[in-house]
Amino acid sequence: MDDGIFGITVLATIATICAIVSHLLIKKFVIAVLVSGLLGALFFQFAAYFHLGHLDPFYLFAAFVSFLISCAVSSIIGLFLIKRANS
Repeated sequence: MDDGIFGITVLATIATICAIVSHLLIKKFVIAVLVSGLLGALFFQFAAYFHLGHLDPFYLFAAFVSFLISCAVSSIIGLFLIKRANS
């Protein structure tokens, strides 16, 4: 498996888990998305550090992009959870 596909899979898994947990524990949508984005980016950077054995030279860019992707995943999951709760 390619390292890029592996990284995207790990990021998607971490973002999904963080999104579900944050939306179940935090009632305000925007705060849940931001907390999920921050935690997802943080856990992804830890996973990348443990995988590589050293800090990525572009970790600031990677952290920002993983934050944006985690927020997008969290928004989508949050909308599904809100729609399910309202029905």
